[in-house]
Amino acid sequence: MEAPSYTAEERRAANQVWDTAEAYGFEPLFLARNTDGTLDFYMNCVVGLVHKYYGDDLIRGLFDAWEGDTREPMLDDLTWLYLENAVYTLELPCRPVLSDLRRAHADYFFAIQYKLSRQEWMAKNQLVYTMQAARWRAVQGRNAPVMTPYESSLAEALAPAQPPQPAQLREVLLALYAKFALFDGKIHKKAGLHLHLDGLLAAFMTRTMPTQMIKTDRVTVEHSSSVDAGGGGLTADKRLAHITLKQNAAEDRAYIESCFGRSLYPPERLRKAEQELCTGNHLGCHLWFAAGVPSPEQAPTPEAKHLAEQAQLQAERNRAYYSKNRELHRSVVLRLTEQIKNCILVHQQPNARIARSGNLDPGRVWRAPLLDDSRVFRCAEEENHPSFTVDLLLDGSASRLHCQEVIAAQGSILAESLARCGIPVRVSSFSSLRGYTVLRVLKGFRDKSIQSIDQYFASGWNRDGLALRAAGDLLDFDPGPASRHLLILLTDASPNDSRRIPPSPENPLGRDYGGTFGVDDAAAEVRQLRRKGLRVSAVFMGEDSSIPAAERIYGKNLARIRGMDQLARAAGRLIQNEIRELGD
Repeated sequence: MEAPSYTAEERRAANQVWDTAEAYGFEPLFLARNTDGTLDFYMNCVVGLVHKYYGDDLIRGLFDAWEGDTREPMLDDLTWLYLENAVYTLELPCRPVLSDLRRAHADYFFAIQYKLSRQEWMAKNQLVYTMQAARWRAVQGRNAPVMTPYESSLAEALAPAQPPQPAQLREVLLALYAKFALFDGKIHKKAGLHLHLDGLLAAFMTRTMPTQMIKTDRVTVEHSSSVDAGGGGLTADKRLAHITLKQNAAEDRAYIESCFGRSLYPPERLRKAEQELCTGNHLGCHLWFAAGVPSPEQAPTPEAKHLAEQAQLQAERNRAYYSKNRELHRSVVLRLTEQIKNCILVHQQPNARIARSGNLDPGRVWRAPLLDDSRVFRCAEEENHPSFTVDLLLDGSASRLHCQEVIAAQGSILAESLARCGIPVRVSSFSSLRGYTVLRVLKGFRDKSIQSIDQYFASGWNRDGLALRAAGDLLDFDPGPASRHLLILLTDASPNDSRRIPPSPENPLGRDYGGTFGVDDAAAEVRQLRRKGLRVSAVFMGEDSSIPAAERIYGKNLARIRGMDQLARAAGRLIQNEIRELGD
C-alpha cells in the first residue's frame, strides 16, 4: 500500500499517535491541532490510545453514524470527550505520565480562550464548550462551572467510571445521545439553498457580478462598478446595488421575530426608524426592537426552537451563577446604592410641595390675608419624582459568550442599585444577526422585578454605531418618567459585524464593519447622542488591547473593571460623575 503523504507538522502529529498506540504504519483517522495551529500533543496521544483500545474500524463506524447530520460537529466533539475519559482511565495504570499531560492540556484549554477571535467564539457550540469547561476544570481540581441539571447529568454521563468494552461502545454512546435528545439515530440534513438561473440572466450574473455568501445566510450579488466614482449617476439612497432573494428577506425577518419575539414598535414606526437610522454606513441594514424570546413550543422552525432552548438553558445558568455568588453580589449592591444615594443628596435638591407648614414661601405670602389661604409654606416631598432615567445597554454579541453569566449579574446589580435609589432603569441587550441590529428590552422602566435580566444571552455580532442610534430612538419612543437621560453600556469596545459597509464614492468597493472604522463609527454616534443632550458612559470589561478603542469611543466617561468586586467602585464613580453633571 502506498504510504500517505504528510507535511512536516502532520508527520510530527502522526508520530505522536503511533508512539502512543504502540503500532506503526497505519494512517491515523484523526490528527489533533490547537486553535492557534500548534500540535495538540495530549489529544494526539488520545487518538493513539483510541486506536490501541478500540481500533480504527469501530471508531470510523461510530463517527459515520451521524455523518451529515446538522449536529455532526457537536456530536464529534462530545464523542471525543467521551473517548478521552475512556482511554485515559484504561491507560493511566500503566502510563502515569498521562496525568501530567492531561493537566497541562487543561491549563492550555483555559489559557487559549482569551486569545480566540470573535469568529472562533461564534463558531463554538455552547453545550460543547460547557462540557469541555466542566471536564478540564475537574482535571485542574477546580469546582465545576455553573450548569443546569441537564448539563450536569450530561457531563457525568460523558465521564463514566467504567469505560465500555469495544463491543459495547457504539451501543452505549448512541443510547447516551438518545437519552439526552442529542441524536435519535436518524440523519437530519439541513436543506441547502439553490438558486437556478437560465439564459441571459445566468450569463450576465456569472460574468459581470461577483457572488458572495456572507455569514448572514443571505445571498447577495454586488456589482462594485455600480458606483459612479465621480459622484454622478446613482443617487445616495441607491448606492448599494444588490440582488436579494425576496423570499430570503422574508425568511430573515421571520427568523429574527421567531428568535427575539415581536417588535415593540408598530409596523409604521419601525419602518420610519429604519428609514431614518439605516443610512450612511448602515445603509441596507435593518432594526428590530423586542422584549423577549419565545418559548421552544412557539418556535416555527427547528433552528429557532434550538435557539430558544439554548436561551432557556443560559437563563438557568445566569440565575444559578447569581445565586451561587449571592453574598458578593449583595455587598456590591449595598456599596453601589450607598454611593449613588449620597451623591444624589449632595448634588440634587429635593422637590418641594406647597404646604401649610414648613419654610415660608415669600412669593405666596400675599395669599394668606387676601385669599385666606394658609398654604404659604413649602416642604420637601416625601417621594421625589426622578430627575433622570438610566438605560443600561448590554453587549449581547458572541464575543461575550465566555462571560454571559457575569454580564447578566452586572446588569442585575446595576439595575437593583439604581432602583433602590428611586432612579427608573431600563435594561436592554444588543446584537446583530442576518443584517438586523436587535435591541432586546429585558427590563422596562415600569418593571419592578429585575428577574427578567436573567434572560440575557450572547449571540451574533455587534454593530455598535447602529445600536447606539437605535438606543437613542428607543428613548424617543419610550422616554420614561423623566426628561433627562443617562445611557450606560456594558461593553468590550470591539464593534464588528458581518454586514459590510456599502460602496460609496470614497470607497467604491465598500468595506468590513470592524476594526478602526467600526470604532470611529461608534465614537461618531456617541458624539451625536451627546449633542442631543443624552449622557453616554460605558463600563468596559475587555482586553488591554481594546482600551484605546474604548477611550476613543467614550472619552473620559469610561470605567474599566476586571472583576465583579471592582464594579461598585468603578461604576459608582462613573454614575456619580454623571449625577453631578445632571445636577448642575
